[in-house]
Amino acid sequence: MAEILTLTTPITKPTTTAFHLQRLTLDIDAKSILVQWLGDDGLAASAAYPTPAPADHPSQPTGATLLNSLNTGNMTTTSLVKKVYQRLQTDGYIAAGTITGTPD
Repeated sequence: MAEILTLTTPITKPTTTAFHLQRLTLDIDAKSILVQWLGDDGLAASAAYPTPAPADHPSQPTGATLLNSLNTGNMTTTSLVKKVYQRLQTDGYIAAGTITGTPD
């Protein structure tokens, strides 16, 4: 057996305390949405909202439903980015937290 080093104290992953929305892809023809974000620990993650809903998240809304909401929604009081963060929290992709800042 090859030599290995077993650590006395395990190396822990960096702690994620904030997220930054990187990319929001709307595919009108396929009726799907892809959301990509980056944690302040440098780890990237994503969520897909296809039509129909994916098997691993069957209770989430379809891309078609979300596209319709975006297309007909009034965003004068809640920004698009804030709505995306809220949806990611609702669907369990990111943990609960406070959304702060000013829309770009």
